[in-house]
Amino acid sequence: MHLSSIDRHDSVSSADISNSLDSDCLIHRTSNSQITSGKQFGGRKSTGELNNYNEKIVFSFINAVVKRNVSQVCGDSLTKIGPYFLDYNTIPAQKEFFITAYTSGSAEQFFSRDQDRWVFRAYKCIQAAGEAPYSKSEHPLHYCFGYNEKNEKNNGVAYGICIPSTCYNDRNKLLDEWRSMISTDALAIDYTSCTKSRHDQQWYQKPMAIAEFILHQNFMLLVVIATVYHIKKGKQIRSRWVEILLAFSAKKNLMKLVRMPKDSQSTITCMFGMRFLSMVWTVIGHSFLFVQAYLDNVEEYKNDMVNHFYNQWITNFTLGVDTFLVLSATLTAFTWFKKIHRNLSESVPTWTSYGYWLRYYRHRIIRLWPAYIYVLVDVGMRASIQHFHPMWPPTDPAVQCPKHWWENVLFVNSLFENRCMPWTWYIGTEFIYYLLSPIFLLLLHKVPRIGFALSVVTILSSSFLNIFGMLHWNFPPTQLLWKQPEIFSADFIKHHVLMYIKPQYRIGPYIVGLLLGYYLVIVQKCAKQTRQRSMRLQALGWTFASIACFWAIFGIFYQFFCLNPETAFMPRLKFNASDSRVYTGVCADKHHSFGCNIGFYSVGLGLAHVSSFLWRFPPDSVRLGNDLAYLCLSHRQWRDHQQNAQYEIVHTIIIALLFGVFGAHGNGHKNTAVQLAKDYGSRKDHLPEWSQEYCSATGQRLRTAAI
Repeated sequence: MHLSSIDRHDSVSSADISNSLDSDCLIHRTSNSQITSGKQFGGRKSTGELNNYNEKIVFSFINAVVKRNVSQVCGDSLTKIGPYFLDYNTIPAQKEFFITAYTSGSAEQFFSRDQDRWVFRAYKCIQAAGEAPYSKSEHPLHYCFGYNEKNEKNNGVAYGICIPSTCYNDRNKLLDEWRSMISTDALAIDYTSCTKSRHDQQWYQKPMAIAEFILHQNFMLLVVIATVYHIKKGKQIRSRWVEILLAFSAKKNLMKLVRMPKDSQSTITCMFGMRFLSMVWTVIGHSFLFVQAYLDNVEEYKNDMVNHFYNQWITNFTLGVDTFLVLSATLTAFTWFKKIHRNLSESVPTWTSYGYWLRYYRHRIIRLWPAYIYVLVDVGMRASIQHFHPMWPPTDPAVQCPKHWWENVLFVNSLFENRCMPWTWYIGTEFIYYLLSPIFLLLLHKVPRIGFALSVVTILSSSFLNIFGMLHWNFPPTQLLWKQPEIFSADFIKHHVLMYIKPQYRIGPYIVGLLLGYYLVIVQKCAKQTRQRSMRLQALGWTFASIACFWAIFGIFYQFFCLNPETAFMPRLKFNASDSRVYTGVCADKHHSFGCNIGFYSVGLGLAHVSSFLWRFPPDSVRLGNDLAYLCLSHRQWRDHQQNAQYEIVHTIIIALLFGVFGAHGNGHKNTAVQLAKDYGSRKDHLPEWSQEYCSATGQRLRTAAI
């Protein structure tokens, strides 16, 4: 990471800094608008839309607050900061980290995708303390930030400072002094939060964390014992207790994960590969997303991610969530209809078969609970505090899980603003769908027409809810996780809580999966009476699926449209059976295998297999969920202040196909719609000459057609 170097010989004492401060610093202050626009006194605009302050201002602030009404212990610590950082024995980078931690910026960023910049500043403060895992710093620090809650979304300003831990009780006074020094903001700070450079007690000093660690090690020991026993005597002695022990065998679990079923018709083998590829895609996307909090040149990184055509498969990784929903629903319907058609001697369940449906729900709960609760305990009690310093408070499981753990256990976490293991929203949402699935399964079995009609109505209703939500709250058509135009709401957290995780907005792909599972069983049942599909029809299906998926991933890339900014966010069609779901249907219909299934942790598998053995359920891997996103391809109209233009979707698709074929990358400056309106206005001069002419002609034709 690049750091601005500071010449040690140019360093001066804290008194010299205070005396040499420019006179303007004592007179001039700035307004909220100046701070949010980067015109504050003594500050320079940093990456991520936060403001930097130079060494003179930071140390003059420290020298000034010492003389104010702060506690004696805090004042003594503040007077030691200057000499400590200017001492020749202090690592030069520590002072740079300390100075960088002082900042100000828009309070709305705490709810936007740029909140990682505040995490970055807090991390700098922690680094300045010089803590180590087994070595406590002599000068521990707290990073504190604050703002006025009533004004946070009305051009409000937030302030961040790095202070000695002994000044924690004086944080409100210090933040107000910092506010009054760098701005003319008259609104007092009424909300503050801090994170410290080191836990008061490390995890190995806490009884509950130690108990959980011992439990974890016992499970690991159980895996070792079970594996050794399985290798030595696993095939010789069989009993209930031996079966329970062997459920934790790594050998048994790995074999089950990689071995294909003997009867290829008993499962949908191609979904193993789809699940593996989707999980790899998701892991890669999240890795590129979460790294932003640790980068100094984050703006350069974000521009590189959104401005290059070949990065779109990473920035649009959120498509993967629909794949998981479709796979889950498909397997649910496929297994249920398969069992119904196979066991002709048993009575078909009805709406009043309460015992049957209770067992149906018990099946899913017992499969999920053991490993899910184990992970919840591990993350909430030890994993999140295993590092020597706390995590970012709004997302720290050690802070959030004691408040919201019961929501996770009852699978209702997606219905609330839950930040305890937030990536598990998927488990809660999918479980709610599983609760509703008997309605669709029974109707499809007894009255297929009504079942299909209800499915279509549900998909369309969810689609219109997405459209209404986007228009009502001014959200973009999909979560733009790196950058987004300023015309949309910057409240990323609100978008996440209100639409991103809510079941009513996500049920479309799940219903598609139920229909697909039903279709596959019917096709297999009638396979002997129907002839195999022609190669031409198969080629047509794969071609359509490939085009749909290509369009879903690369469709919002700006040079595909080559029009003015008002067409960058063209009308988007909400089509719940497209992109990854089309691939699912084509793949599952032919039962092709794309790869092997991904492995799971032996402890989790052991818990799952124990519950499977005790209650005679088919063993299955427990899905712990992923922090996935959801693509909302919604019909949205861009309207500027001068004209209301409507563009025909077919024309835009033709343009996209032409530019996809001929590769309109021009001089290599590839810019997405995300930055178009902000950076380029209505310019087209960054496109090749031939494409400029084509764009002008096509744009005129589209405007004429719209009129």
